[in-house]
Amino acid sequence: MATRFQRSVPNSRTSQSQRTGDGFEQWWAAIAIIAVAVMGVLTLGVGAKPASSGSNAGSDASKEILASLLTAERAISEIRLNFESLCHEPVLVALELEPDCQTGVLTLGDKLFAPDAGSQLTANAAEDVADAMTTYLERLRKMPAIWESLEAIEIRGHADPRAFRNPYQTNLIGSQQRAIGVLLFLVGPDGLSARDREDLERLATVSGASYSRPPASCPEAVRSCYEQWRRVEIRPVLSESLRREDWSRSLDGVRIAARRAAKNEVEAREAP
Repeated sequence: MATRFQRSVPNSRTSQSQRTGDGFEQWWAAIAIIAVAVMGVLTLGVGAKPASSGSNAGSDASKEILASLLTAERAISEIRLNFESLCHEPVLVALELEPDCQTGVLTLGDKLFAPDAGSQLTANAAEDVADAMTTYLERLRKMPAIWESLEAIEIRGHADPRAFRNPYQTNLIGSQQRAIGVLLFLVGPDGLSARDREDLERLATVSGASYSRPPASCPEAVRSCYEQWRRVEIRPVLSESLRREDWSRSLDGVRIAARRAAKNEVEAREAP
């Protein structure tokens, strides 16, 4: 555990996160853009050689599709940059509780929990986790592309597969209890400030995964990995239709199709 420090550690990346605040509107615009783009690609990609005026109209439509995609791509890029910035936040790094740079997931390892009361954080860990969540929520609020499309903050518990009987059921209960313990501490009198508590109560969901989702860093079901299996993850959950990886794949497909359609138009016009 990191050495204790004052909560007033300078936030050197705050200005970086204060970008334009229209990320949420861009995401919703992207939904309409994809639908229009797909229809445009289908229209442009079929049919006989168009007349001259029709060709110009079709070429303009292709250009509009490609230009429109830039709005959605900027929103995707902003979310990616926000997560990368968040994982280098000095306070979180000092606490050794920095989130994943790709997903923003903050992991509370097994060593933070009292061995004789597995669902409770140790006294020192509780203070660190409260400081980390204060900084985490503060930074997310300054990232409109994430905060305004945040559907939930999931607190998910994980366990290892060992048990005397019914290992999945037993560890499912244990993983849920840890997640519940973390949330109840954070929204309790010794946890977060009133504002942070209000936001977390509005957004938080609790789940337990038993041992069904081992960590990617040590997925083998062996004793040396089990400490990493036992953890609680705090996960920012973007709205279902805004999951950036799904949109990235969709955007790539539409972009390629639109460029192919534009190329076909040019070749059709130049053909004798």
